Amino acid sequence: MADEQTGAPESSAVRVALWRAMHLEADPPPHVLEDEIGRQLAAPDDDWRRRPDMDPHATSGFRASIVARARFIEDLVAEQADRGVAQYVILGAGLDTFAQRRPEIASRLRVFEVDQPGPQAWKRRRLAELGYGVPDWLHLVPVDFEASESWLEQLTAAGFDPGRPAGGHCLHRRHHVPHQRRHRGHPAPDRRARPRLDARHDLHAAARTGR
Repeated sequence: MADEQTGAPESSAVRVALWRAMHLEADPPPHVLEDEIGRQLAAPDDDWRRRPDMDPHATSGFRASIVARARFIEDLVAEQADRGVAQYVILGAGLDTFAQRRPEIASRLRVFEVDQPGPQAWKRRRLAELGYGVPDWLHLVPVDFEASESWLEQLTAAGFDPGRPAGGHCLHRRHHVPHQRRHRGHPAPDRRARPRLDARHDLHAAARTGR
């Protein structure tokens, strides 16, 4: 879980970022996803490859699922952007780097990254330190899921339009969300109002149905 004092990212978010980086080192080309920026954000120790959870053989299946899912989602976002969808929501964004790696697509959208306040403030600082910053089209939306804040209310306050179609998904749900929040169904959809999200993975709310 994130360090409550420093706001550092959760260890599972760092693990996913490192698996994505290891994909470029341990797996033969052509690579499904090219992401070195997540590792740069995490800034692990020099011996990070020696961690037990970084064993290239033992983690190959996890690594494959992580990069395949990310590539599938990002290709879908690009497809939807070409069809006029202009909003993209990432719940539990962690160290996701779509906005930094694919600005040619992301800059055509309003990208909303929803995450816990501490880790998100940490990520904002790291983006500034690495020279990426936070462009106008990228919105970092802090939501305290532990306090049962409504992510939809915070999202709307940040400029999201629930009445317009949007792409969205819950990032790394199994690997990123802490144990106690998983058992509470985090992040739970706000039943008072549902944005029209078109996603093929976790949100299961198709724009064409208006759900």
